[in-house]
Formats: sequence, C-alpha cells, structure tokens
Amino acid sequence: MKKKAKLNKGQRKRLLSIIVGVSFVALGILFTLLKIEVASHLCFIAAGVAAGVMCVTRAVRGIFSGNIFDENTLMTVAAIGALILGEYAECAAVMILYQVGELFQSIAVGKSRRAISELGALCPDYAVLDTDEGEKTVHPSELEIGDIVLIRAGERIPVDCLILSGKTSVDTSPVTGESVPRDCAVGDRLYSGCINRSGLVRAEVVAKTQDSAAGRILALAETASERKTKSEAFITRFARVYTPFVAFLAATLAFLVPLFLMLIGKTPFMDSFPVWSEKALSMLVISCPCALVISVPLGYFCGLGNASKNAVLIKGSTYMDTLSEVDTAVFDKTGTLTTGRLSLSDVDCVIDKNELLSLAMAAEEHSSHPIARAIAAAAEKKYKAKSVEETSGVGVRAALSDGRVIRVERPREKTDGTAVCVYENERLLGTLYFEDTLKKEARGSISELKRMGIKKAVMLTGDNEAVAKRVGRAVGMDEVHASLMPEDKFEMIENIGAKSKVMYVGDGINDSPSLARADVGVAMGALGSGAAIEAADVVLMSGDLTRLAFAVRLSKRTKATVTANIVISIAVKILVLTLASFSLVGMWAAILADVGVCIVCVTNSTRLLR
Repeated sequence: MKKKAKLNKGQRKRLLSIIVGVSFVALGILFTLLKIEVASHLCFIAAGVAAGVMCVTRAVRGIFSGNIFDENTLMTVAAIGALILGEYAECAAVMILYQVGELFQSIAVGKSRRAISELGALCPDYAVLDTDEGEKTVHPSELEIGDIVLIRAGERIPVDCLILSGKTSVDTSPVTGESVPRDCAVGDRLYSGCINRSGLVRAEVVAKTQDSAAGRILALAETASERKTKSEAFITRFARVYTPFVAFLAATLAFLVPLFLMLIGKTPFMDSFPVWSEKALSMLVISCPCALVISVPLGYFCGLGNASKNAVLIKGSTYMDTLSEVDTAVFDKTGTLTTGRLSLSDVDCVIDKNELLSLAMAAEEHSSHPIARAIAAAAEKKYKAKSVEETSGVGVRAALSDGRVIRVERPREKTDGTAVCVYENERLLGTLYFEDTLKKEARGSISELKRMGIKKAVMLTGDNEAVAKRVGRAVGMDEVHASLMPEDKFEMIENIGAKSKVMYVGDGINDSPSLARADVGVAMGALGSGAAIEAADVVLMSGDLTRLAFAVRLSKRTKATVTANIVISIAVKILVLTLASFSLVGMWAAILADVGVCIVCVTNSTRLLR
C-alpha cells in the first residue's frame, strides 16, 4: 500500500492560515448574531489578516520584482477595497477562499510533480567499484567506461554495464514497466535503474551516468515540461495582456464612472463611489485568470506524469497534443510488431522430426546466431560435436562423436522467409523453416488504435513481400509495403504525411530518419538505444504494444480535459461578470465563482494522474 503524501511546509502554513481565518469568521458570525458589531467587525478583519498574510506578502514581492498584475495583487486589492468599503466579511471571504483554492492547487501540482520526480529514484546513490586494492564505494557519476563494478542482490544497477561473471535475475519494471524479471548471464547488458534481484555479478561499465538508460530517462523527463503546446503558450500570453486590462477597467469603473455621474449632475461622487467600487472589486475577483493559468499547464503536467509512471516518456505536452490528433499509424515490422526473435515454424524432413532437430542442434550448439538459438529452443540435446567449422554466410559443419558429419546450410534455392537445410554427409535430411515471432498483443493493440480514431494502419518493412503480407494480415494492417531500405521508408512517410497526420512506430535504431520525419515518432523498446530517445518524440521503454494504445488514449483524454477546463473557466466568468454588471450578484458570488472554478478545473486535471 502506498503511503499517503504529507503536506509540505508551505502547504501546512497555508492550511493553518485557513483554519485560523475560519475560526475568526465563526466568532464574527457569533458576534453578529449577538448584535455586537464592533467585535464581529474585528473578528472578520482578523480573519482576513490571518488568511491574507501570505497573499499580501507575495503581492508585495511581485510588485518589487516587476510582476505587478498577478493574482496575488488582484486579490490583495479586492480585500483592501472591501475593507475600505466596510465589507469586512467579504474581505475575510476573499482571502480565505483564495487560500483554499491555492492550497488545493498546490497539492495537485505536488502530486503531478511527484509522479515525474519518482523517476529520480532510478539513479542509486552509490556504486561498488572493484579495484586492485579491493572494493571501493563511489558515486555513480565517478565511474568511467571500462571500470569494473560489483552489483549485489537487492541493489539498483548504477550505470549501463556488461556482465563479466555471475548470473542473476533482473527486475526491469522501474525502467520498462515489464512485470516479468529477466534472467541475465555473462555477456548480457544490464541497464541502470533496474534492480539486481538475486546473485552477485561482476560487470564492466559501458556508459557514463548521463549516457546510461536512467540518465537519459531523467534528462527527458526534466525537459518535457519546457515544450509547451499552443494552448499553454496562448494562455501565458493572454494572461500578460488580460490582467492589466482588467485592472485598468476596474479602476475606470471605481473612479471614472462616479466622477462622470457627478459631472453630469446625476449623483454625488461619494454616493455612487461605494456602489461602483464594489462592482469594480467584483470584476477584479471574477476576472482573475487563476483557473486558466493554473489548470491548462497542470492538465498537461498531470498527463505527462501519468505517462512517466507507466514507462511512457513523452518529450513535451506539444507532442501529447499531436499524438491525440494522429489519424494514420505507420509501423516497422521487426522489433515492433514482432519480437525480433526467430522461432521454428515448419519442418520438411525425410527422417524423424525430433532426430533432425537434435542433429541440427549438435552442429549449432555453440553458435550465437539467431537461427542457432531458435533450433536450441525447439530441440532435445542428444548428440555432441567433436569439432565445428563455421563459414560466415554459408553455414556450419560439425563432426559428431559417432563419426557422422552434419552440415547446416542455407538452401540452394530461394525460399520465402528464413530456412536452413540439414545434411548428413551429402544426403539432405530435411529443411527447417523459421519466422519472426509475432507479438501476442499486436493484433489487439492495432484494433484498439482503430477504435480510438486511427483511420489507417500501414506496415513498412525491409523483409520480403510474402513474409510481410503474412504478418500484415495477422495483425490487421490496411497497407503493407515490403523490401524497403531506410531511405524508402522515409520517402513513404513523407508521402503519407502530405495527406494525413502520421505516427511512426519503430525500434529506434535504423528507423531514426523516419521517427524524426513523422508528426509523432514513437520508439518501441528503446531502453538501450540513445538514437531512439534522440530521434523519437515518444519513447515506450518496454516493447509492449499495449503501451502505445495507452499513450494515444491518455493524450486524447488530456487534450479533452484541458479543453473542458478552458470552456468551463471562460463560460463561468462571462456568466458571473454579466450578472455582477447588472448588480444581480455581489462579491460573495464573485469569490465563490473564481475559487470554485479553480477547484473544479484543478480537480479535473488531477484526474489525469489516475
């Protein structure tokens, strides 16, 4: 069970000011009922002071730093104006309700920041360096490429490294979100941020902290909030112009309208000044753009936080916006729709199938070739080779302990897909056929994307046409283009992008040009690929295609939430401002409308964290 987040020092201080302010308001109401006016007025003033100290302090700091027209200044002016007009209860209400809204916003921002800052835990505080003089504890940033580190069970991997000795089970969920641990042995790469679950391993450093997996993830998360959408940029510019305009308009209502009425002989200045001043103060409160300025960036920040928690790294809210608008999804095949690992698909033989596989395994047992691994996964070990000769691009020749010579070679005639022939001396024993394993979630993920508004799914691959079409049919592709070079893929992305908004999904290594060219480039399973993180706009740290549907769904939900916040904020303000201009509502309604809208919009934004 997760621990409930505690309030920070500033939030506790704000909460205390609200509690003290509410206590004084309660006393003020009591004295009002007892008809002790002086005591009730003093209590309401004390409530306004207790709740407003932080607001007034910030307003003064803002004025001295050149930020005159922020919400703190507007609220301070409104509260002081209420005091001058003798509306002591309204002065208290302005400050208390504003503090409630600010506290609520602060807690919401804290939650979304924690969602992203939790990534900081990926980087451990120490690493154990193995030196000639013995073990030495250092900070991971001190490690150099080629250093040897010791990683014990339960420790977090400090930097990317290769196992030199030992074997272990590695929990990659902090980085990739994958729930199943990976078994790793000599020669396997360990990625920083993952957790060594079992044995002691000795490993060689292959990347510095900033270039390791965790370092790249943190760098990406830290810069994500700097890339703003058009909505955020508009709101920022809007507030800079809008707030001074509202302040000027309020001053005009408070002073120039009573002066004009006096000059034309309608009403003495001091008779009309209180009425128009209250309208002006109500306008200040109503027009304060808190909800817009807070909730729009907060909505995107919460969306980015949710994505980060789920091992989906989006480089900024502008890419989240674009991701919500894509209508064409283009996929690479190998490593994206398929696992990139070969498996045995068919056997054509003149001897027993299991016998054929055992003979092939004896020849391929010590090879690291993907075909050799696929044979080993399907065969039972029965024979042992005395000697093995491997010829690059041709195959393997092995002499077995019983005197037989087994050859595993490429077919002499062209075949669809990947195949090898197994010979005993010159006699053909059979042919083994292999295919890249389809990801089990591929078809469901493509269907989910289409339900979310993706109109067309296209596959681009360098594989041959027969294999490409078979995979395309299996996953539900609308178009399949095969035998393509990277430059051909880039050209096709350009052609498709001329007619629609394109999302390209690739493995992030040879697909970097296409990832960069697409409206949104999505790198799949790019844990160890620096090129992927550089070229892509969205990085799925695991190879799980369901994360792609999650990212699109989250981006659509985020944009809808932000749009709803903008509509709610503007609509309520226009409504209350219209009512206030006809004296149908007073400052209380203005305060409740402003704080209420702010709370509604912030609450709506924080829903994106779930």
